[in-house]
Amino acid sequence: MSPARNLRDLKREDFDRLLAWLDADRDRAGEIYERIRWRLVTILASRGCAQAEELADETIDRVARRVADIERTYVGDKAIYFLGVMNNVHHEYLRRATTPRPLPAQDNDGDAREQIHLCLDTCLDRLAPYSRQLIERYYAADKKAKIDLRKMVARELGIKPATLRLRALRIREKLQTCIQSCLNRMSEARP
Repeated sequence: MSPARNLRDLKREDFDRLLAWLDADRDRAGEIYERIRWRLVTILASRGCAQAEELADETIDRVARRVADIERTYVGDKAIYFLGVMNNVHHEYLRRATTPRPLPAQDNDGDAREQIHLCLDTCLDRLAPYSRQLIERYYAADKKAKIDLRKMVARELGIKPATLRLRALRIREKLQTCIQSCLNRMSEARP
């Protein structure tokens, strides 16, 4: 079995070495590869990563390039090695995450604001319940109360405030993209 994926810059010999490292039987190695890739994608997606498949592939590429150095000495579950590399790739992704794009300036008439609010409600309904609750609580207060609330939410979730900020940023990016699409559909529907 030859796993289906985009090998981008990965050399064929590195990929073949990776499969041989996973198992001497190429078909079995392909199955192990697919299970590991699925696990990486699942974990990244559960962390709210919008590019879970791309990061899983980057993780596999990095491991494949390192197999020549580690294949003789690595002991233990090979999937654990992938998870360690995935954590590094994910942290790099979080550091390079972009600031959300602001919504385009709209005229301040009531109709435009009403459309934005309708789209916001629609997009909030499309979020997973956890994400919706998090983003609503994140923006629930102003000034000093906002800071205290965010610290409290981070404590409740057992995460650092910086992690909470990143999660809220990712949810906000999704909302902004959804709202912009909704507004575009509304403007195309207008006569």
